[in-house]
Amino acid sequence: MDSSNPASATYLNPKLKAQDSMMVIFKRTKFMAKYYQQNFSIPDSVIFYVAKNPKTAKLYLKMVKTCKYFFIKNTIIIIPYLNTDGGKWRSDHFSLNFTKYNCKYWITDNIYASASEFVDKNIFSPIIPKLYQCDSESLFLSDQIISFDDLSLVISCAERIRFNNVVVKHAESSDVPLEDIVAIAINAKFVTVIKPTITSKTMKELTKLPHFTKLNNLHLFNLSEVFNIDVFCGYMKKNRHTRFYISFDPEISEAFKNRLETIVDEILETKQFDYKPPVIGFIGIDYQKHENLRHIHFSH
Repeated sequence: MDSSNPASATYLNPKLKAQDSMMVIFKRTKFMAKYYQQNFSIPDSVIFYVAKNPKTAKLYLKMVKTCKYFFIKNTIIIIPYLNTDGGKWRSDHFSLNFTKYNCKYWITDNIYASASEFVDKNIFSPIIPKLYQCDSESLFLSDQIISFDDLSLVISCAERIRFNNVVVKHAESSDVPLEDIVAIAINAKFVTVIKPTITSKTMKELTKLPHFTKLNNLHLFNLSEVFNIDVFCGYMKKNRHTRFYISFDPEISEAFKNRLETIVDEILETKQFDYKPPVIGFIGIDYQKHENLRHIHFSH
């Protein structure tokens, strides 16, 4: 069995030194020169199935280190950290050209995609056809426009999610509300969304999700007064697990601000809590009240 090491062809190790960046990820001609037909002790159909269906990225790496057959039959590049840099995809100090090689990519740890430094708001979506699988535990998107179908392929394993000015679109071009995004983030523990798309039903729909009660933290910023604060308060007073931090758009009405201040006063006057007190922020709230609210929030 040929045990030549193809690891450099399949794993972009973030600990490699800068001078290694000159290495070509793989040169197919050179790589194939030492590839020989294998005679396995178990049926070829079983080996082929194993090659095509690796359960984890770690297992896949072990297989290709053992024998090139597995890499030839199912060519996958393992990428721990995927991020954008000046409009270009990178993993650590490696530049990535997703169209250069006829292979698939397996993301294992983190994805960071931001368009804040350049014009393209859709840099994330074009890489989707090249993904074999995404096990990313952290997903950070900023100033992006992404389809709901594409998002569903990369969010399911994420435990930490942060969206900043992200618009998620259905196929018919309508904006996807926050509750539909959280619905597919089934492993999420920490969720932060700046400028979320919400409706008057958002909070009610969130409370129907089985995994919503398992969130450790939910931070929502720049909420409009469409957000149903009464439903939120009803859920808040039963909540014993999730830490909520919500803040509102500066343009909310005075009447809505008064309603928020009443809720804040009620929390501050409470002597004993049998729920997780939230932080509620808005322009015009008394500074000391807000600081006291934060203190209560972090001490319970």
